[in-house]
Amino acid sequence: MHHGFFELDKNSKDIKSPLNPWAFIRVKNEEATLRYSLESILPAIQRGVIGYNDCIDSSEEIILQFCKQFPSFMPIKYPYSVMLENPIKQENMLHNYYNYVLSHIPKGEWLIKIDTDHIYDSKILYKTFYIPTCKVCIVMYPRINFILHDNNIYIQNLDNNGFIGGGDQLLIYNEKMSFEVRKTSKQAQWIDYADTENILYSEIQVLPKYKVFHYAPLMQWHFPAVKKRRNDYIHNLDLISLEEFRHIHSANIKIPEYMLDEYVIKRMYANFIIKY
Repeated sequence: MHHGFFELDKNSKDIKSPLNPWAFIRVKNEEATLRYSLESILPAIQRGVIGYNDCIDSSEEIILQFCKQFPSFMPIKYPYSVMLENPIKQENMLHNYYNYVLSHIPKGEWLIKIDTDHIYDSKILYKTFYIPTCKVCIVMYPRINFILHDNNIYIQNLDNNGFIGGGDQLLIYNEKMSFEVRKTSKQAQWIDYADTENILYSEIQVLPKYKVFHYAPLMQWHFPAVKKRRNDYIHNLDLISLEEFRHIHSANIKIPEYMLDEYVIKRMYANFIIKY
């Protein structure tokens, strides 16, 4: 077992406790940030499942090496190709892939959705595990999309002037939840800015009927444009400068000040494996 903040509270050993959630991770060609992201959650999270599919970069090698080093994390290779456009059959649909990975997490235990183009502040992350007080509590995690371009840092101007709510990342009790198909556009997937027709088959998380939402403070840096395909899409985005974002959100108590530090962000970016 690796070491972390969870060692400070004996209740974190309880597999039924929100202090000991499973990391629910899905990967496709994430080598740029993958290892760094996984290492960033280790002081907060003791176990997890890492699903992956159709990787043509070094992601599979990184996952297998990581899981060998930290055997409380389980590698799960999806045995079918995933197709957002014109899937041949059910097995090729994204929501089926998600449900397949989810099936390896025991019912009646907690999980948190982790994305590997995010770098996490493990101390804040672990503290958020104390938020749920019952099984119907769901913790939502906000994010900011950081874009580094020409050595300048920008923020994608979405939702609340770049401060995005936590609908996509949740800490949740694994009981009555699953994923269903959701149709979306190529524009929404950063593929084709001109194509707004809902022709791609994505996924949506189906939550329990009775739930109580709690909102966590910001505890992650999201770098959505690190992948080459997405990096080429930057010129289509509505961006604001980091300085402007700081000014707009100067009174936002959900954002720790150091998470908007230019030096911190660029130092983090320097650890990525960029091959273009």
